[in-house]
Amino acid sequence: MRGIDSISDRDLPLVTIVTPSYNQGEYIEATIRSVLEQDYPRIEYLVIDGGSSDDTLEVLSRQTSRVRWLSEPDHGQGDAIRKGFALAQGEILAWLNADDVYLPGAVSCAVAVLQESSSVALVYGNAEFIDRAGAVVGPCEQVEPFHLGRLINDLDFIVQPATFFRREPYFSVGGLDPGLTYCLDYELWIRMAQQGAASFIPDVLAQVRIYPQTKTASGGLARLDEVERMIQGFGRKTLPTEFEREMVGALRRHAQDAVARGHLKTGAVAVWRCGRYALRLARRRGFRWVTSSIIRRLTQMPRNAAPRG
Repeated sequence: MRGIDSISDRDLPLVTIVTPSYNQGEYIEATIRSVLEQDYPRIEYLVIDGGSSDDTLEVLSRQTSRVRWLSEPDHGQGDAIRKGFALAQGEILAWLNADDVYLPGAVSCAVAVLQESSSVALVYGNAEFIDRAGAVVGPCEQVEPFHLGRLINDLDFIVQPATFFRREPYFSVGGLDPGLTYCLDYELWIRMAQQGAASFIPDVLAQVRIYPQTKTASGGLARLDEVERMIQGFGRKTLPTEFEREMVGALRRHAQDAVARGHLKTGAVAVWRCGRYALRLARRRGFRWVTSSIIRRLTQMPRNAAPRG
């Protein structure tokens, strides 16, 4: 990773990291440790907890003065992050969810890149997936060098825990949209990138924990519908390509489940929606391949599935 050894501490920008938290006592200590063990000397660290009922507050109460925290009811992740950034003093901002972790040197690396060019508003690096126990599952393969057109039209290749940005551009675009649940980071990246340059760091900066209860894993059709509504605000009429492929699969599973439960009307609506997205994909991947694939999958019941009342 790039370093900042040639710059004295007093000349370094303050970095504020905010951790939104709610009932993540199983993971939050590892998250906090990954921040406190960074080699960067000027970090302001805030944990904004939404009133956890598990052992999160016990973990927070054991922390040193390097961790400022508060616990009170809020309106979810976005509200907690916005609240933290409103309290922040740093010139550079980032948030790290209470189940993700930084790798050693991540903050120093991000600051070094931001220091190289004042026109860069946002930097992001590579990341890797870990399981509940912290074992590495594999790389976040969607990460790639920055291209605004790709970000809007094809996929979200910026992994949130590996992202850092300047304070002024963040507030100038209005910060996180409090009305979003699943794609608040994706939407912010687009708005910030439209106002200033974004830079990719090839180093692995963070680890993203994956398990069934995460918002991405459990969001289902609600998550994809939110992404579609959001991206329409940037001039795209339908989902970015990779999300469109994901939507076809999600609707197929939804249709199969509805039919298995005897909810034929719901299943029919899902099939119709699936067909619409499949036809859009057909224009990109070839009509015959896509339609035959979708028809084949829609007509296959999941193994061991049986109608349920």
